[in-house]
Order: sequence, then C-alpha cells, then structure tokens
Amino acid sequence: MSDLSKSRLQELLATASRARLWVIGDVMLDQFVWGRVSRISPEAPVPVVDFDRENLMPGGAANVARNVTALGGSADLAGVIGKDEAGQTLRDLLASERIGCRSLVSSTRRRTTTKMRIVAGQQQIVRLDRETRGEIDAAATQALLTKLERALPRLDAVVVGDYGKGVVTQALLDGIRDRCKEA
Repeated sequence: MSDLSKSRLQELLATASRARLWVIGDVMLDQFVWGRVSRISPEAPVPVVDFDRENLMPGGAANVARNVTALGGSADLAGVIGKDEAGQTLRDLLASERIGCRSLVSSTRRRTTTKMRIVAGQQQIVRLDRETRGEIDAAATQALLTKLERALPRLDAVVVGDYGKGVVTQALLDGIRDRCKEA
C-alpha cells in the first residue's frame, strides 16, 4: 500500500468540498453526560457520578452527514425519526451544522434513537439506549424513496449508513438502486 501524497490529499479534499450527497440510514442522537466519581452508592455497589456537563451530537448516519459537511461538502440526511423531543433536538443540531433535514421522515410509530453515554473522567461507565428496533413499514419506505426521487437531480452520490436499527431494509436498498440506475 502506498502513502497518500500531499497533492493527492489536497485534490481529494477539494473534490469532497464540492460533493452533494444524500445520506440515508439509521439516524441517532448521541448524548454524552460527563462527571466524576468520588464514592460508591450505598444503595448498590455502583459508582455515583457527580454531573459536570453534557453535550449532544448527531450520531449514526447523521454523523456521516456531519463528516461530509465538515469536509465542506453538502449533505441532505434521510432517515426516520420519532415525533418526539429527541427528534426535534436532532433537527436543530443538524440545521446548526448546515445539514439538510428535508429528507427526514417523522413517525409516531418510532422513537428517535438516542444513545446516552455516562462518562466519569475518561471512562465510559454505562450506555443507555432509547430506540425502536425493527424494520420500517412500507409507508416510511415509500416516503424515503419519494424524497430520493426529488433529490436525485442535484446529487453526486448516495451514501447508506446501516447501523441495524431497521431503516435500511432490502426493499429500501432495492428502491435506491433502481432510482439511482434510472438517474
């Protein structure tokens, strides 16, 4: 394997900065709660974390879109989120990072996947997952494919981010492939 030259790297970064991508997949909200442990709970043999701060960031396929915009490219994110507070928080975060949200589908049948990590010092103590697992229904699949059809004329590529939460189904992949072939 050869090393990447500086000029080739600059060329790749310049190309990435012009890319217009549609990122589809399992969209998540990552939550980090930071603190420190100074004692063990008297209720159970577990550490007590004294809260310092927390931060929220796009996760899963949303993080892929975030990386595209960090390189200067344009990303429209597609996926299914819940009609819940976490979904609205995620939309706000995405907008603040210049990530298009018009291809997100909101559903009352699913909750927005949230991954809460509690970190003491530099050690993750526990992760709490709030999510709906299982494949999306035919209506959500069709809604995503309709959004893809509208977006395709202005796209350079479609990126699929599958984290096993049920958005990326065979029917969705077949539909993406067929629509991309036509375009």
